[in-house]
Amino acid sequence: MAHAHYLVVQHGTGWFIFLEKFRYGPFPSGRNGALTAAVQAAHQAGKDGHDARVSLRAVDGTARTVWSFGADGYPPRWVEPLRIMAPKQRPKRPRPAVLAPRRPEPGGTP
Repeated sequence: MAHAHYLVVQHGTGWFIFLEKFRYGPFPSGRNGALTAAVQAAHQAGKDGHDARVSLRAVDGTARTVWSFGADGYPPRWVEPLRIMAPKQRPKRPRPAVLAPRRPEPGGTP
């Protein structure tokens, strides 16, 4: 089973997610945004068959696991609501008639 270990870290003034050699972020909504994104990604990785977990690095440099696929519920209670905001439907407007050339009727004059 492949591993998908997401590490949430504060670097400077921003919050980032590290996965293998890649860094994602900074997240505009800070720590909660990074944790939310990490849990969403780890949840999908777990459904794809990976050993998925999310860790949070503390100020002293130690990391502790805060969520793991299969052991913790989804979404976790501590994470901000995980929802995708769908765009509002556009109001219905009458569409203009298509200006296509009229076909001559059979037997009619051109």
